[in-house]
Amino acid sequence: MRDDVDVTLVNPRPAFVDRVRLHQFVAGTGEATVDYGTMLDDGVHLVVDTATHTAARAVRLASGRELGYDYVVYAVGSTAAAPAVPGAAEFAVPIAELESARRLRDELAALLPEAPVTVVGGGLTGIETAAELAERGRRVTLVCGGTLAPSLSVGGRRYIAKWLSRHGVAVAETVKVADVRPDAVVFADGTTRPSALTIWSAARR
Repeated sequence: MRDDVDVTLVNPRPAFVDRVRLHQFVAGTGEATVDYGTMLDDGVHLVVDTATHTAARAVRLASGRELGYDYVVYAVGSTAAAPAVPGAAEFAVPIAELESARRLRDELAALLPEAPVTVVGGGLTGIETAAELAERGRRVTLVCGGTLAPSLSVGGRRYIAKWLSRHGVAVAETVKVADVRPDAVVFADGTTRPSALTIWSAARR
């Protein structure tokens, strides 16, 4: 809104990623990216690159370029936490970033409709992912590792549990995943459940 301010936005992608829509992108029911050209004011200059560090009045980019500044705003958002569960980093796919969401979408497309899919994480992202896949006819198990939707009220959790049950989602609420294999997940009690695709939406633990 000021004519005396020049704004440069540095971002590694040419499009904005609406992370709360990634579950829809994975399920094929919606998109999760918006072209910056439709969002930014004409006075904002987009640089598709990655900032590596800042020095005195300059930001160094991965390309080797430097951008001078009077003020720098560090607002990179969050990213997926590396799971500590054995096998999860190798055989589970996170849903927190566009690149992994693209991989999930491709892997889902290659699966038979009846292939078992496991979603690990009982928070809102895990619930939304399981719900979208169930509505697309997928056979889904949601592993919560604790309380289902812990951020919601008792009534909200009850409603979600009933909805998931009606739509065929098997909810393992208090069970924790102890190991992830290429074709299965192993629970802490030793039970093994087949899983053609394991989607990770749980926090690091």
